[in-house]
Amino acid sequence: MKWTACAATAALFVTITAGAAPAAKGTLERSPDVLAPAQLAKRPAEKAALSLVSSPTVLAAAAPTIDDVGDVESFGKNVIYLGLAQTLPVTLTDDCSTSDPTLERCIVQNPPPAITSFDEAGLATMNLPAKSSKSLLCFTLTPFIFVNWQNNTGAAQLARFSAVADITIANPLLNDPSLIDPNTGLPFGGIIQVALSTWSKTATLQNGEVDNERSTQSRACIAGIISQRALVDNYGLTAAQAKDFFKKPITLTFGARGSASMSTFTQYFYGFRVYGDAP
Repeated sequence: MKWTACAATAALFVTITAGAAPAAKGTLERSPDVLAPAQLAKRPAEKAALSLVSSPTVLAAAAPTIDDVGDVESFGKNVIYLGLAQTLPVTLTDDCSTSDPTLERCIVQNPPPAITSFDEAGLATMNLPAKSSKSLLCFTLTPFIFVNWQNNTGAAQLARFSAVADITIANPLLNDPSLIDPNTGLPFGGIIQVALSTWSKTATLQNGEVDNERSTQSRACIAGIISQRALVDNYGLTAAQAKDFFKKPITLTFGARGSASMSTFTQYFYGFRVYGDAP
């Protein structure tokens, strides 16, 4: 299949509401699939090199610049399927005594109106062989959200839910202690952590009121969860190191974090399909 356009299925960008679990250390709250200011700032300089060529014949044959197509490394390459993962559900309820930990992560929620936070890692894993993709990992993320709100406290309360998909990207190249993550000031330690916001809601729930939410909303690639350009612009790697990154095996580990309040039952999980590019 030839890559001709980048389309978002129903891109959803949200901010975690007050009361959500704090971000894990080293996690980017800015979604990695959005172009960083550093990437945008470099575009005029990169295009300037092309403007020095005056021959129309040469210009017609020249490769496009980042200012032309946004992502030079993946331009003209074929899209390849690299697999999918579905996370274990995270369930918030009043009783976890009958829960099977091989089928879900169950958390006993706090009595209302207190907020219950969750931060679960290792909900699914994907192992990509070396050279699976040429320059980026694209994705489609579909969260599944089930929330039953009920207020029997005798007064109006704030009902909330928010959730973030946490993705850990492990690569042997990042084991080099001389490579420093500019977002943390520390060595990468073999991994890059990114976060993809999925869905959030805050509403006033009157005493005796009941509300239900069933939500399935997808978001798609844009700049990907990781790419050669992001490794250079956002993580300080050289162009050569960024190319070597994709020549090595990559492990993706999926987690979830967020919070809920005034819920009698909450469940959250997501599916994650990965795409790459090839010559």
